[in-house]
Order: sequence, then structure tokens, then C-alpha cells
Amino acid sequence: MRGFTHVGRIAGWRIGVLFMAPIAGLMALARAADDWNGFDVSFSLVPRDQILRGGPPKDGIPALTHPPVLPAEQARGLDADDWVIGVRIGTETRAYPLRVLVWHEAVNDTLSGTPILVTYCPLCNSALVFDRNVGGQVREFGVSGLLYNSNLLLYDRQPAPTQESLWSQGMMRAVTGPAARAGLKLTLLPSEMISWGDWKKRYPQTTVLSLKTGYDRNYYQDPYRRYHLFRDQVLFPVWLRRPKPKGVHLKDMVVVVQADSVMRAYLFEDVKRQTQKRGSLEDRLGDLRVRLTYVEKGRWVRVEAPGDPDRPLPVAYMYWFTLASLLPDVEAYAPENP
Repeated sequence: MRGFTHVGRIAGWRIGVLFMAPIAGLMALARAADDWNGFDVSFSLVPRDQILRGGPPKDGIPALTHPPVLPAEQARGLDADDWVIGVRIGTETRAYPLRVLVWHEAVNDTLSGTPILVTYCPLCNSALVFDRNVGGQVREFGVSGLLYNSNLLLYDRQPAPTQESLWSQGMMRAVTGPAARAGLKLTLLPSEMISWGDWKKRYPQTTVLSLKTGYDRNYYQDPYRRYHLFRDQVLFPVWLRRPKPKGVHLKDMVVVVQADSVMRAYLFEDVKRQTQKRGSLEDRLGDLRVRLTYVEKGRWVRVEAPGDPDRPLPVAYMYWFTLASLLPDVEAYAPENP
């Protein structure tokens, strides 16, 4: 535990589903999380006093399950520069717009026969896609309304509440309950945090999550827009477990790339700098050569394996503070000539 970051002077609101409270109220709610939204946290791999209420109750932010999708040519309400989480499995591709995910945070879906979980935590700007087949069981996940290090805690829906566990999106594992006792972890799947225009151009046959989800939400409004403007302020307590490099901000974007059992984190700014100098950032993860390229127009990073261009790589996108608080053991890329 290297440091604690607090709200400071940020002016904003934590908006859940029809939930709005001033920051002072949010911090009071966070400190009062002694019932943990009804979850049993008697067994926990993380400090229980650091599991905080985010505001909404359990399922107050409704996860989507097998929501309606549309062919790309029928999609309406998306701009070319809108960020989406793009997923390709087998012969199927699908885009999940952040303008929808910001209100739902989790999507239980199936692509090419694979049960997947698409997650987005707006507080961390973190996008990760997982296999829902965990521990020999295809699980359906919901949003707990709880946070750990300002990051989304999911839960797996079970026949009885006592069988449910809390899962950390950023740690990619169960942190309380029976699944945590069993040491279950989530398998990270390949995805891209990419502009809709670029994804659609690359995969014209893609499907896309429809904005007609069945919920009454204003998908044309981003309730976290102002929050993202403050590069060194967060809404909820964060315990940093690695020192912050000089010149790095809490909300600088990072992409974590996985090749087999090796993971490495890359700051977008480092990728951007190397792209401007050399056309891309070249690195090696284990036996695999990887290439990262910063796309200026869409402000996203393309991750490729040049020697195996058809091999998509598992990636996780997040703010730097999420990496520092939840994945302290993941090696960070250090450029030779910064």
C-alpha cells in the first residue's frame, strides 16, 4: 500500500442507474459499506474495509444478457469516432459501444459459441472481455454496486445468495465467496478498444450492440464526461501499490497485453511516442513478437502479432491507477529512449 488518492477538488457526480448524489454523500456511502449490499464477504482475498459502496444497490446498474444486436449497416446513433469494445471470436465479430456500456458495465453474451462477458468500468475507463465458462460452469454476471480500488466488482448469479461471489474486473478473479475460496480466475479474451469507424471498416460484416436495449437510458449522454477531464483526481479511494513514475498521471491510459502466460503493460503515451518516431512500438513477450501502434485519429492503440497476424491477443485497457492498485506485479514497459 503505497498511497491513498482521494476526491480532492473534482466537481462531479457518481451517476448509476437513476442514482445521483453529491460527492460528499458518495464518500459517506463509501465509508458506510458495512453490509456490502447484502453480499457475504466473510471470506475475502482483499481487505473488507476497502470494499466500498459505489452508490447503486445490487443490480442497480443492470447488466445486459444476450441483448439485441444489429448488422453494421443498420446501426443508428453511433458516430465514427465513438469508442467501442470490438470482439472477434472464430468467424464472428461484434462491437459493444461504450455509450451503452457506461450505463450497464457488463454484457453477458455468446460469440461463435463461446460464452463471453464484456465489461467496462467508467471510473477506471477499463475495458476487459472474459470467458464466462469459469470453474466448469457457464456463469451469468451482474453488477454488485460495490467497488474495490474504484474498480467494478461483478458478482456471479447463483441459486442462493450465499453461493454468490464478488469478482474484481481489474484483478480478473473472484475476491470473495465460494469462487474466491476455490481460487477461480477469469480468462482474458482478445478484444480491442477502438473507434466504431475503424472497427466497421476492418470488419464490415460485424454486428453491433443495439441502442434499443429495453432499458430507458439516455445513451447519447455520457454521465462521466467531466470526470475524465481531471487527470489526477478520482471519485473513490484508491490504494496505489506501485510508485507513480514522473510525468505519469493517475488517469493516463494503459493497455495490458497477454501472450501465453506473460503480461506487460504499455502506457498509451509511450506507444504514441514510439509510433511517431519509428512507426510503431515493437516488443517481445516470451517467444512472441508484438507490435503496438497508436492511431492518432481515434486515440486508440492497435495490438498485433506481426509473425502471426491472424492471432488476436488478449488485452486489458485501463487507467494507470487501476494497474497500480490492482495489478502491481504486471511488468510495465520501459522504453529504452523515452
